[in-house]
Amino acid sequence: MAELSLWLDYYDDIYSDFDSRHYGKRRISDDFLFELRNALKYKEEWTNDLILLLPADKRQDMDEKMIAASLKDFFTSMYHNNADKCRRKLNRGIIFGITGIIVMIINAIIAFKEAQSFALVTLRVVLEPAGWFLLWASFDFLFYNWQELKKERDFFNELAEMNIHFKSS
Repeated sequence: MAELSLWLDYYDDIYSDFDSRHYGKRRISDDFLFELRNALKYKEEWTNDLILLLPADKRQDMDEKMIAASLKDFFTSMYHNNADKCRRKLNRGIIFGITGIIVMIINAIIAFKEAQSFALVTLRVVLEPAGWFLLWASFDFLFYNWQELKKERDFFNELAEMNIHFKSS
């Protein structure tokens, strides 16, 4: 069981500077997420605890409970959003691949019959690049884009499952 510790000067380091709402509703800072991402990138073991270190004179128990709950909700929400996006993109990639194969089979059937009609020759000219495009778009997504989506999903999954604690630095 591992833990991840981050130093904060004050609670506002977690949140966007442009959002003036209360801690429970503020947007999480991109800088904070960047630091979390960098800290987790090189950890090989699963991290169970996120420890946020603050100077003792800046800590307030009521704010910390609200912030911990807010962070947990945000990480869980982002995990579910990314999981849904990953699932939709995977389905789209598979549909593109299957459609590409079907278009290429139709094109092959037309070519096999050696159609002499102008309409069938024109259809074949349209189907051949369309089939290759759909197939390669599917491969491009499944081998490159999907991996990035899975990384983002897994990042937020790990954060969502962490216990969030505050300690004095």
